Amino acid sequence: MNSFTEQEQGLSEYKANLDIFMQIPLFSGLPLDPLKLLAYLSARENYKAEEYIFQQGEVDGNAYFIISGRARLTFSENGSIKVIKEYGEGDFIGGLSLFCRTKRLFSLQTVSKTVCLVITREKLEKTLEQFPAIARKILEEILAGVYQWEFRFLSEHVQNCETCIGSLGVSLV
Repeated sequence: MNSFTEQEQGLSEYKANLDIFMQIPLFSGLPLDPLKLLAYLSARENYKAEEYIFQQGEVDGNAYFIISGRARLTFSENGSIKVIKEYGEGDFIGGLSLFCRTKRLFSLQTVSKTVCLVITREKLEKTLEQFPAIARKILEEILAGVYQWEFRFLSEHVQNCETCIGSLGVSLV
């Protein structure tokens, strides 16, 4: 392969990454320049079937956008593993880990060969250093997501689970 073909593929991947960032609600409302930097700084990772993208208890600071493939989110307790949900093409997972160092509450394991666009906390911090004004917009998106989650949870579960009511109020924090 010649260097022109490699440059062309790199440009094509960069453009595809930029399109992805424009789809992710956390980033989609940002100006074009920070999105371009995020697209440039992010990397694609290939995972084999049954490979862990991250495991419960890890602190990795990464968020993942699934470009292709499928992965299952699991929770392990007392030796038993419970499948929580499956994710696939177009799903964005782990965004909050970009902002704080916390242990993963769940594991994410591929079901099939999977390709993810990975953004790291360090790369996001570099972007925030160059474009500090975007921090407010990102925070607004995070808070809107928390509110929407709690609203959906209330409408779907509160009538069937009286003990759930006492655990709610995240949006009041």
